[in-house]
Amino acid sequence: MLKLIITLASLFFAGLLIVNDHWFITVSAVGYEVTVSSILVLLSILVLIYLLRLIKTPFRWISQLSGKRTLSKQSKREAYLKNVMLAVLENNAIQKAQLLKQKNTYFKKEPEAVIVQAFLAPDKSVFTTLSEQKETELAGLYGLYESAKKTGNPEETETVLKKATANYGNNPWVMQAVFDFALVEHDWEKAIMQLDLLKKNQLSSKEDYRNGLAALHLKTGDAQKAFEADSGNPFFALSYAAENPKKAPDILMTSWRITPCTETYLAYMKLFEELPAGKQMKALKKLIAKDPTSRPALLALADTGIRLELWRDAKEAMEVYLQSYPLTKQARQLMATIIRKGWHHEEEARLWESKPIESDSEGGWICTKCNRLTTEWDILCPNCNAFVTIIYR
Repeated sequence: MLKLIITLASLFFAGLLIVNDHWFITVSAVGYEVTVSSILVLLSILVLIYLLRLIKTPFRWISQLSGKRTLSKQSKREAYLKNVMLAVLENNAIQKAQLLKQKNTYFKKEPEAVIVQAFLAPDKSVFTTLSEQKETELAGLYGLYESAKKTGNPEETETVLKKATANYGNNPWVMQAVFDFALVEHDWEKAIMQLDLLKKNQLSSKEDYRNGLAALHLKTGDAQKAFEADSGNPFFALSYAAENPKKAPDILMTSWRITPCTETYLAYMKLFEELPAGKQMKALKKLIAKDPTSRPALLALADTGIRLELWRDAKEAMEVYLQSYPLTKQARQLMATIIRKGWHHEEEARLWESKPIESDSEGGWICTKCNRLTTEWDILCPNCNAFVTIIYR
């Protein structure tokens, strides 16, 4: 409204100037002479500017309408993508199929259309299409890699990784995938090289690097390097001790003090099996000297006392154990054996065997990723295939 008032006022005053105009402009050209009022020229310019502003208004309206339409379309696409993500997360096959039918309504052009299809109906052909376009090549290669892994095709997996390495060698996923493939193929030397690359690019923590390198050294047959890198792993200690009988007592003792393990204790005591019972017990007490009242130490004392028929030592160890630790199946059986064979009290021994256990935890090898127990250490978990996640607990 204010603009209209200003415009009308401008026209009114311009009209007054025209009526009382005494200033004229004379223009001569091509034999003609034209005389016009200077005020009229000025007014014409103002009118022209005003007309141009009027002409721009429809275009502005059109632009606003187009913008609203674009926003509306964008909102619908975003809502569609949200539904796609929910269907994928919930693994809803029916919802995926319905959304796939609606795909062309919201996404017709590549690569967006192919990416959406990769979420809803991932298959080799979709990943191949993605890998053939520069902007989605890496995503396509990732899909082809996972597809080859799923079908158990090492040749195809290697082909995909070679292309990924050639084009995206510094990509974190590519470096990790090459490392994982080397593990699956038992190419331990390549795995060591790739692990060094992961550490160099800060994709592996110091602890993971140390544990991984130790495990790979063992797989390459270098038990000494494995033990030096991770002396707390009982399996490494056992392997190194088996290769070095002279150093075996010190090796096993070092490992026990970090990770007390039944296998370590048994291997250590086997080194002294030809000695008299008293000296064997003395050797055991040297092994457990750092923490003689720990659960593994007391169980080892009781077990050795039974084996050597040192019944008093065995019973004293179990009495200390029962004051501090819950009754397990192993502890119950040890106590029953001591009472039956050492004191010849059959009825009391049966009472011990019938007592309810207070804990199922007996110690053993367990994967820290999937929590599955296994019979021994391995570089890959036999259940979830995770790398160096099996520890003794």
